[in-house]
Order: sequence, then C-alpha cells, then structure tokens
Amino acid sequence: MTQPTPPRLVPDLETWSAFCRHTENAARLVLAAAPDDPFDRAEGLRYVGRIAQHGLQSFIEESDPAHPVVTHSLPKLGGDNPDYVYSVAALSGACEYRLRGRLGDSSYLGLGTYHGGVGTAQGLQVSGYLAGKDMSFDGDGRFEITLACEKRPGNWLPMKPETSQLMIRELLLDRRNQRSATFSIERIGAATPSHAADYAAFHASQMARAGAYVEGAITQFLEWTKDFASRPNRIDRLDERLASGARGDPFTHYYSGYYAIAPDEAMIAELTPPACEYWNLQLCNHWLESLDFTRHTVSVNHASAVKQSDGSVRIVIAHADPGVPNWLDTAGHRRGCIILRQVGTATPDDPRCRVVKLRDVARA
Repeated sequence: MTQPTPPRLVPDLETWSAFCRHTENAARLVLAAAPDDPFDRAEGLRYVGRIAQHGLQSFIEESDPAHPVVTHSLPKLGGDNPDYVYSVAALSGACEYRLRGRLGDSSYLGLGTYHGGVGTAQGLQVSGYLAGKDMSFDGDGRFEITLACEKRPGNWLPMKPETSQLMIRELLLDRRNQRSATFSIERIGAATPSHAADYAAFHASQMARAGAYVEGAITQFLEWTKDFASRPNRIDRLDERLASGARGDPFTHYYSGYYAIAPDEAMIAELTPPACEYWNLQLCNHWLESLDFTRHTVSVNHASAVKQSDGSVRIVIAHADPGVPNWLDTAGHRRGCIILRQVGTATPDDPRCRVVKLRDVARA
C-alpha cells in the first residue's frame, strides 16, 4: 500500500518525479522508434538506462566548475569511437583553469572546450580547440595548458564566457596494449574546498538538467538514426543539419550510414583513403552505441586496414566471417548505424557501397 507523502517532503519528491518523467518519456520515444525486434527494443531500454545514469553522474556528481575533475564517464552515445579514449570535466567561462598531464601512447590528441549541450536547442558547440601537434611538451611528455577566455602564453586552450565543458580525445590504435594519458585540472585561484553536496543547486537545477539531458539527448540521436536508416546500406556525408547539433573535433570529416543485412548477406564498403592523420569506420547498434569492441572486431582504421594493390580499402560488414580481410563483425545485430571519420584532410573520400551474398564476397 502506497504511503501518503508528508507535505514537507512534497518538493523533494517532485524533484525526483520530474527526473523520472523525463526518463519515462525517453523510454517511450525509444520504444516508438524501435525496429520490430525484441533484441533492438531491449538494447533501446538499456540505452535509456545508461543515459539516465550518465545524466545523474554528469549533472550532480561531476557538475561543479569551481572544483572540476577529469573523468572518463561518457556513455556510449552518438557514435562513440572505439579508438578514442574520451575524458571530460565541468568548466565555467568565468574561471581560468590549469590542466596538467603526461602523454601516453596516443597517436592523436585533441582537446576542446564546449558550450551548449547535446539535446538542447543550441546543441553542443565548440568554444575552442587545441590539437596535440600544436602543443609543447617536455622530454618526458609532460605538459601544462591554460584554459581561459583571453590568450595566455604557452599552451592555451581558448574558452568563451558561455563555456561549460572540457572534452579530450585520445587516439589509441591498440587499446589493449597502449597506455592513455594522465590528466589533472585545477581552477586557478581556487581557495575553498568543495562541499559534499549543494542541496539548493540539487533542487534548483541539477536534477532538472539531468532529466532534460536524458530526454533531449535521446531525442536528438533518434533523429540521427531515423535519417541514417532511411538510406540503408549506404554511407554518405553527415547531414550538416544533424552535425550542427553535436560539434565534435573540428578537424574531422564525418560520414554516416546504416547496415541492414540478412544472415546470408554482406555489405561491402570501398574507399580510397585520402592522405590524413587518421581514418576509421565503425559499426554501432540501432541506437548509435558503439558495438562491443572488447570482444568483436567492429571497426577498422588506417593502421589495421589491409589495402588493395591500388591503395583502396574494401571493408566487409557481415554476420559471419567471410574469410577476407577487413571483416567487421555485426556482433549479432541485424541492423545498425555506421560512422566513418577522416581526420586532417582537405580531400575526404566518399565510400562506394553494395550488398552481396555472403558466399560471393571473395569474388565480388
């Protein structure tokens, strides 16, 4: 039997209930957009749970820009890259910060400050960006960066007054054996210790922002999936209308696609990689979560790809091993999204795609 809520606790309960309503709305949107397949529906609800968990973590536990902490708490979302280690921290454009670190084994490093946010009307927008190739390091790979709105000597990562987030991308081409960098951040001039909890902020904004993020982010990327799935078994340049709501690395050309193949079929994608710092092609599920890259080969990049004699690369997406190079395993997914990145090139190459029978892949 449900117990009545004492009047003095009603505001507290409403704070929580509002978050739950956002989460339930997100679940309803996911189920309405899901393919008619219990596997995809189950992954969709798991996706909602993951985003809800991240919303609480990000907007409550890690939300204080006066005492930021660099974490790896980003969820699988929006075509997250299996080759990247993502790190984030809360910022405020009203402050200045010092970021210290030491390089690991990454072959590409990019640091960005951002304003707006995924799932908001403004979208996630770049405030400033600093690439590792433009930074200074000591002999041991250590570095120090100043984050500020006004230019500073040495390594400087620009912010804007509206900046709210730091995001770091490290490229590890062999995640099992390579070390990621280490980072620490401090607000310049910080003198007061952080508090265990800010109850006023919790009720006034943190829970509301967490709930809005859950529903907003899921709504935004459902639109992406709908667009990709409308052109199955193709890979096209990411629509600028979609890209404008989630700006990532400004030096990356993004492509999107969707695979929908039967058990006895394979999708072949061919491209001639341009001269660039890095490229990769990866598989996601219907919800734009990267597939399990710890147990399956679900992506290929410039270091792992086997090239043809003419320099082109033929990538095969299939449910079973066709016995040819560059096979990407769907890991039990009959359908899902595709993301292609080409970093640091002025001449991106558009892939050519076709579907063939699995038995014909070797001679296709």
